[in-house]
Amino acid sequence: MSWKAGLDENQPFCNRFISVTALKFEEITSEIFPLGEDIGIIAAFGHFNSDEYTDVVTLQQGGYKLQLLKGSENRPYFQTSLNCSFADIITSVVPGDYNGDSQLDLLITFSKSNNERIDVMILWGSNGSIDCKSDISISLLTQPFVVDFNGDMIPDIIGDDIDDQKRHVWISSTDKKFHNHNLTAATQKMRKTHSSGLIDLNNDMAPDILITGEAYIESWINTGKGFVLNQTKIPNPHNLKWQWQSTFVDMNLDGKMDHVMPICKDNKCAESEILIWNENQTKWEILFADFMNPNDQTVWGFKLPIGAALVMAALPVTLRAGDVDMDGYPDFITVLQSKKVATDVRAVILRNIPCNNNCTSGRTLEIVWDVPGLKDIPNVQIAAFFDLFEDGTLDILATTNTKQEWKIHALRNTEIFDSCFLKILVLSGLCHHNCSVDTYGTNQPGPVVRYNMTTQDGKPLVSTSVQLSQSAHFPLQLPYSLFGLGQTPNFIDVLTVSIPASFNKSVHKREWVQIIPNSQIVIIPHPPNEERKWVKRLFVTPSHLVFLTCIALVGTCIFLCLLVALLHWKERREDKKEKMQDAYRFHFDAM
Repeated sequence: MSWKAGLDENQPFCNRFISVTALKFEEITSEIFPLGEDIGIIAAFGHFNSDEYTDVVTLQQGGYKLQLLKGSENRPYFQTSLNCSFADIITSVVPGDYNGDSQLDLLITFSKSNNERIDVMILWGSNGSIDCKSDISISLLTQPFVVDFNGDMIPDIIGDDIDDQKRHVWISSTDKKFHNHNLTAATQKMRKTHSSGLIDLNNDMAPDILITGEAYIESWINTGKGFVLNQTKIPNPHNLKWQWQSTFVDMNLDGKMDHVMPICKDNKCAESEILIWNENQTKWEILFADFMNPNDQTVWGFKLPIGAALVMAALPVTLRAGDVDMDGYPDFITVLQSKKVATDVRAVILRNIPCNNNCTSGRTLEIVWDVPGLKDIPNVQIAAFFDLFEDGTLDILATTNTKQEWKIHALRNTEIFDSCFLKILVLSGLCHHNCSVDTYGTNQPGPVVRYNMTTQDGKPLVSTSVQLSQSAHFPLQLPYSLFGLGQTPNFIDVLTVSIPASFNKSVHKREWVQIIPNSQIVIIPHPPNEERKWVKRLFVTPSHLVFLTCIALVGTCIFLCLLVALLHWKERREDKKEKMQDAYRFHFDAM
């Protein structure tokens, strides 16, 4: 993994332009994808060849074909490097290093028997490529939940086994085999469309587990020696017709992650709401419920995933998070449907704004209805944030479906915010052969990242994120943590990173101080059990201000050079004129 190094680490700088609250996007699909390769469905993101560019996995031919598009610095920015075809529909793609060889593999799932059976296959990676020959067949009732369950820095698989209808964990190993263990503590089945994920529940920098069960939501606490089922049950919201995918984010920058869930009260989702779990009062509260477009008074709501097998199985309502306006607070992007005209479907951004009323979290959401560029994309089925140019600014990838043809659109964020960012990628810290040259692992689910900083007015800020916290039903999470820092060009006081390892103590973490903003950081936790040896590689991304300053400096130098040359030419001209006058002057002293 190598992001570009740019400037000295002792020079903090940010994008210091006029602050703008509006959002604006420009479609640049033809610049991003090769001709004809924008057909398909975005399925997953990852770093497959350990370079600075994030790669994209897409599905084509209605889900029967898998394609890997590798990012590059040349146009088109995505180049096709892999095509795999299968006899069944692919319903999920989860990148991960499932055998600890520092090569990214692909876990894929197929739906069979009318979605009553989920077959799990592994496509093994080698030298930045993927072997299309599938291996390791596991049959589940639901899509798998990928998590490092035993703390060896190799992802494992949790799910309900198709044979005994009970919860199991399949522990991965370096010999490309999975060892099946029954989780006897689990007494209920996982929901068919579950949104299980990793979240730091007790604020100890160790990732805990939430599993969406049929009767209630389970919490498994990370004790450092494994995950233990907590007897405290989180109830599913009541009086609902649809309970959709949860999202885990730090809504109000208090350092604690929040549980956000979209729901529908009626069959057609005309009564849509977004709930947030109030841990102190142990109840669900309404975070947002106003889905009426003020421009035409049309009521909107979440789009029901009704249609082909692929759509039904893989595309439930999901709030995908990202700080698109870089104010420090996570926003969301999702797909809504007009309840007046069912064919009117669009992607919208829900901005995280202060709450005017008495709300527990102090934050609420607002829908930005008419975002230039985004509002012009019809029939959107999937929308996700993506950093197209690795500059810390979130752009958008959206998949549309028109006349049974799936197409991917790339939208560049053209708005400039008076803000900074911090991007952190935590690798698994494993080396397979030669530890002096290996990349020390790949994208890893579970690392907890937290930053502490102080604003210019002395206000403390803290935010927490879990890397690749979810895996089922196309969460489309970026393989790193990206924080907007708002209008604060100060140093990051403390950056804390922990990994989901269980070696010689409960939490393996390390802190770094005085991190400059607009930084892209790669954390290599090698060896995983010796935190003092962990390596931080910091790469500074020059902002637009730096380029404009250079242009202004070069322009000033050119202007001064021209001015000096002009004055010098004028002086020489005057000297020559005086010499000529002196040559023709009559010298009385010579008489």
